[in-house]
Amino acid sequence: MTSHIPVGTNTPWNQQKVLETVRGLEGLSGQEKNSLVQMLQNENTKIAKVIKDSATVKELEASLLSEECCLPNDVSTVYYPRTEKSAQNGNSAAEFSRQQMINALDKYSENKLSVQTASVKAVLKILQKVEKKPSDIRNRRLQMGNVVVKKFITGVKGGLELVNACGYVEMEIGDKKTKYLVLKDAKIEIIKLAISLLKEKLQDIKSGGTKSVPKPRKVLCPCGFWGSSDQDGLCSVCYKKRFMGVDPVKKSSSIAATQEKKARDSKKKWKLSLKRARTKLAAVYRFRLGVQKRSRIIQKNKKRCFTCNRKVGYLGFECRCMYVFCELHRFPDTHKCTFDYKHLHQNKLKKDNQVVAHEKITKLE
Repeated sequence: MTSHIPVGTNTPWNQQKVLETVRGLEGLSGQEKNSLVQMLQNENTKIAKVIKDSATVKELEASLLSEECCLPNDVSTVYYPRTEKSAQNGNSAAEFSRQQMINALDKYSENKLSVQTASVKAVLKILQKVEKKPSDIRNRRLQMGNVVVKKFITGVKGGLELVNACGYVEMEIGDKKTKYLVLKDAKIEIIKLAISLLKEKLQDIKSGGTKSVPKPRKVLCPCGFWGSSDQDGLCSVCYKKRFMGVDPVKKSSSIAATQEKKARDSKKKWKLSLKRARTKLAAVYRFRLGVQKRSRIIQKNKKRCFTCNRKVGYLGFECRCMYVFCELHRFPDTHKCTFDYKHLHQNKLKKDNQVVAHEKITKLE
């Protein structure tokens, strides 16, 4: 805060003392005090002259309360009248607030009965806390991002108007500029008036005096289908297309296309797995054909070499021709192997080196 006392003056006042004097004035409202503090911060020349001419605290208070100390007209005469006029205009301010509350509560009838009851109870609970402890700033400050405030005040028709009539003002607080509904000056009369009106409204809702929301009527949509009166006479498809930018027909067609594509892909995978299984079966069949079955002799004792009958135990070598041999006869050329290695390697080369060629004719599925 910059100094509001001009340099070179011989006044006995300092910044803190003047601020304490302004905040301790009994003849001004909170708004007028804030306006004076702002004028002090902005180094107003008239305020500086008043401070310079005042020698004592009483003189300074009298000068600040006098009509010569120029407050803004809208603050001093319209919103917050002086102590001489407050008794005359107090009733009119209360009546004005009462009328605003009644208008806001009339808007409540546009909501459902359950929404009306929940919102009235929530606002009533908040105002009862303020009435109980009017100096507690936590009760007089409502964050607009709060779930309760969104659901029962700002999200209800007439809710925001009702709290505004009670004295709540929308403000941005903190470095993050969080939006709050703040009750700067808690006037107990207006709070009590609001509580009584809310209790009457709640009793009226319970007794069934409030008119319920009329049911939507069937209206013929321009597209030819039946629409609803609460959707501007449109059907659900046209309503979403106009106000939400969503075309349900296109959306459903795109979903159907993706599902069809997935079905085709799954069908291709099934065909591919069947083709692989056939290839494996063919390979096994060809492998078995590689062994000459005509002259095949079954080896009964597989713990001895099939050629030299040498004892090998569990260390024998089993060849592709299904016989067990020792270390001297384990190679195909040493025991006259009957397995067709040429056919085996031909199949292996055919499998590893598949032909890559583009189809000349596009198949229609």
